[in-house]
Amino acid sequence: MKFSAVTTSSRVQKNLGIMRIKTGLTPNISLRFGFCMSLKDPSIPNPDEYNQEGSKLEPAVLFGAHEPIYMALMLNRLKKDGLDPELYLQKMTRAHMNRGATALWPRINDLSDFYELVKDEQNE
Repeated sequence: MKFSAVTTSSRVQKNLGIMRIKTGLTPNISLRFGFCMSLKDPSIPNPDEYNQEGSKLEPAVLFGAHEPIYMALMLNRLKKDGLDPELYLQKMTRAHMNRGATALWPRINDLSDFYELVKDEQNE
């Protein structure tokens, strides 16, 4: 089982660009962090909330050398949600990426906000 390219929504694409200017972090780094935030949220994201008019990111760019770790996290989440990975891996990966980036957006004004967010996440 492998990830396919993930397409962000147009809103997420715009927000990632602004976060890049504010923090200097590339969109794939912000998406990885948001993805983990979304996986931690116990509710199931709705893939239909996010259009597919944004940026398309290939798995090698999005996950880098850590793709097996992200795959394990995603498969674990699908199992927890009772969703068949064969049917839902791509759709729910995209939903978690978009939901996570949307949740991250209002919390990041500069690079130091990531540091504070990491500290907050470790304490939960």
